[in-house]
Formats: sequence, structure tokens, C-alpha cells
Amino acid sequence: MHLTDMKPLTRQLTVLLLIVMLAWMTGCSTNNGNGGQETPQGTNGGSTDAASTTKPEASDSGVYPENGLPKDEKVTLKFGFFEGGMGREYIDYAMDTFKQKFPNVSFEVVYSPKIGDIINAKISANNDDDMFDLFNGNIPGGITPLVLSGKLEPQEDLWDSELYDASGKTLRDIALPGTVEAAIGKVGDHLYALPVSGSGSGLFFNKALFEEHGWDQNPKTWTAFLELLADIKAEGIIPITYPGKYPSYIEHAFGPIKMFELAEANGNLEKFTDDYRNYKLPQHLAPESVDLWNRIYALAQKGYFPEGVAALTHTQSQMQMIQGQAAMVSTGVYVENEMKSALPPEFSWGYMSVPMSEDPDQTRWIRSTASNGHYIWAGKPDLNKQWAKAFNVWMWNLDVQEVIAEKGGQLPVRSDFSEDPARADKLQKAPKAMLDYMAANKSKMERGNRDQTLTDPSVSQAFKLMQEGTIEITSAKKEPLPILEEAEKLIGQAIEAQQK
Repeated sequence: MHLTDMKPLTRQLTVLLLIVMLAWMTGCSTNNGNGGQETPQGTNGGSTDAASTTKPEASDSGVYPENGLPKDEKVTLKFGFFEGGMGREYIDYAMDTFKQKFPNVSFEVVYSPKIGDIINAKISANNDDDMFDLFNGNIPGGITPLVLSGKLEPQEDLWDSELYDASGKTLRDIALPGTVEAAIGKVGDHLYALPVSGSGSGLFFNKALFEEHGWDQNPKTWTAFLELLADIKAEGIIPITYPGKYPSYIEHAFGPIKMFELAEANGNLEKFTDDYRNYKLPQHLAPESVDLWNRIYALAQKGYFPEGVAALTHTQSQMQMIQGQAAMVSTGVYVENEMKSALPPEFSWGYMSVPMSEDPDQTRWIRSTASNGHYIWAGKPDLNKQWAKAFNVWMWNLDVQEVIAEKGGQLPVRSDFSEDPARADKLQKAPKAMLDYMAANKSKMERGNRDQTLTDPSVSQAFKLMQEGTIEITSAKKEPLPILEEAEKLIGQAIEAQQK
């Protein structure tokens, strides 16, 4: 790139990042959050004032002026780290720089792609001393049971903590618009994992393959999208792949976010939003839900998903796209980082969001999250919890955010990230492809969160039913309606139980 091109590119990235997060209201390989399960109105777990990362009123040589924590007391934080699509380079960098600044603090880390199972075993052992001080990843059964039993430390106070590198500004001051609302790890009004990165989802593809065949890289309508899939199928290539072993991955491209898009196109957005967020029936039988699943089934009937999809893992499905066996994969922006060892040097990323309307100017709704934060175990000593919270704030330092973008393949959470041209250029190509798409199309990022929660076991049963049903529908083995009707009954039971 010529030096004369740098300023326009920097300005473009700055504007694009702000567009992403200004549109970012509320809304994987990791499946971020709680494994797709909804979370109920929670109780306070542990103390809400166990840590303060704001500066103390008076200078005290025995404490750090940045956070008021003692300099001389040695603390070792046990850390359970999910080693998934983002890798471990960013967290190692964050810990190393934190220890340089605060040498009395050390970390004892367990890295694992199955950290959720390890955490579950420790929870069952019910030994606070042996439990991690802080951990991340997908916890089996979600965080709801832990919150209700007071096992997790609330962290919403950290939004008002001063950043270590922003001259008195707080996280709330510097967060990209929408980050607070999009944060995963909430139960009721409380936050239990401060987000450290943003993410977006959709269909990712190899631009070179599309250019070779002359395929439409930006279909504007549902009909144009169907024509694209037909063109791909005619070349003997699978149009869309996703991992059947983790069926919720299909939601990256065809999840509830697309029901919002359908509702808006139908002039029903206000009612659908209220029903969806507050668990008002219909849910699975809402017109938008039935329409979406019927469309997915129609795609399956035409052979647009892989045969044997039930056996595919997330990396296998992504490899199908990289190797040209499939044209597009339903996944998140972390895909580039997760598959970096398999990518040829010349690989070029493309992105699209599935258009659900016949109006080419219709807003494209894109699934987004602010996540990958660290939970804190409430049963730990207060000083450990204070330092754990301090570390969570440290993750917002610009140099850490830069490593998250460059090495972890995610989007930043700070509004000033792209003010430095060199830092803005550290964004990986897959996230950039998504930002380019958003610049070329009217789009809206949304988490798809619920404002109300259901705790009855019927909710988990409905979730399991839909996960299994996704495989049957995308394999064209079962029509959606009977599955949706059964899931709706289960949700109805949960609503009725909650009202008693």
C-alpha cells in the first residue's frame, strides 16, 4: 500500500468501527456466553464492592496509586482459560504486562479447549480453595445456577472504574457505543463477566473463489441470495456449511437476529421485539420464526447444506470452506485466527449477511456480542477478587486491545482504538471484510438478548429439542413445524411455571 493511501484508509476504518458499534445494540470457535441457554433475573453473588479500580483519595506509599491495592501482599490468581479460536497470545501478553506493573501478583493458569468441563468438576467438588479465582469459556448449563447460588462475583461496578491508560476516563466513557448493552455474562441487572472484545457473525467465504466463478459477493435480496446458492451448487460445490456437532453455529447466519430482520420487513418489529425479549407467546411459533425455519428447510431440500453435517466440527466445516469444498461457512470473525495455520498465504476473506427481504435497501441485521470476559469466583478472599477485577480492567488497555485485534482476531471495545493508524491496521482481514460489507450496506448489529428470563427446566428441554431439530431440518429429514410446535409447548410450560 502507498503511503499516500494510509490516511484515507485510517479514516475509513475509524468511521467503520464507529458505525459497527453505534449500530451495536444488544446481541463462535467459541460459543460465547452461556451456551445458548437463557439466564434468569439473578441474585447478587458475593460482594458488589469487593474491588475498586478507581484512584484512592490520598497518596499511600503502601498501595498502588492506580487502584489502591496493597503493594506488599503477594497474591496468586488461579486462572482457568478457554483456549479456543482467539488463541492464548493475547492473554499471555495481558498477564505479562500486568505482572510487570504489579510484581506482587502472579498467575497460575490452566489452558484448555475444554475448560468448561474442568470448571464443572471443580464446582462439583465444592472446594473454594481449589476453585479458579477467575475463568472464562462456555460453562456447562450456563452461569444461571452459579449466580442463583451466589457463586459468581458481580462486576457491573467496573464500568465506572478508571482505565489505566486513559487519563481519568472510565470504561463507560471510552467504550464503543452499544458495548455495555451487548455484553454477554449478564443475569438480570448484574454483569458477571466484563467483556474484553467484540465479535460479529455471518457467512464468511474465499473472495478469490467467488471472483473465479463470477459469483455475487453481495446479494441484495432473498431471491438474489437463492440465485447465488443455485450457481454455487451447479459447480458441484456445497453452498453453505456449518458444524452439526455444534448446531447453534447456524445461528451465526440464520439465528434469531434474522427474525428481527423479517419482522422489520413485515412492519412487525415493535411487537416481535417485545414478545421476543419478554418471553410472550408465540415464541417458536411466531410468524417470523416459522418463516425463517421454513426457508432453512427449503434450502436443505435443494441440497445447499453438506451431507453428513451432523458429524462436522467447527474446524472441519471451516476447513471445507478454505479448501473450496464449500463456498461459505456460518461462523464469527474469529474464524481467521482460529484457522490461521490452515490458511494459504494468498487467502482473501469475504463476508455477507443473508438478506431476508426483497427490498434491496432493507437493513441487514447482524449478530454481534461483546464477550470473552472472565468470571470471578465469589468464595475467594476479598484481596484475590480485588486483583481479579483489576486484571479485568487491565484487559481494556490499548496495547492489550491491539493484541486482541491482531492475534485474537476480534473487534476492539474502545472507541479510540483506530485513532492510531498503525493500531487500526492491526485488525485481521476477516473482521475488515465484515466492516467493508457494513460500509456498503445498510446494516444493524444486534445481540438478540432477552429482557426477561425463564428458569423452569422446560426451557432447557426446548433448547435441546431445537438443537437436535436443527440437524434434522438442515438435513431435510424433518419439516420444521412439528419441532417448533413441540418447542412452543415447552416454552409455554416454563412461562406458566414462572407465573405461579
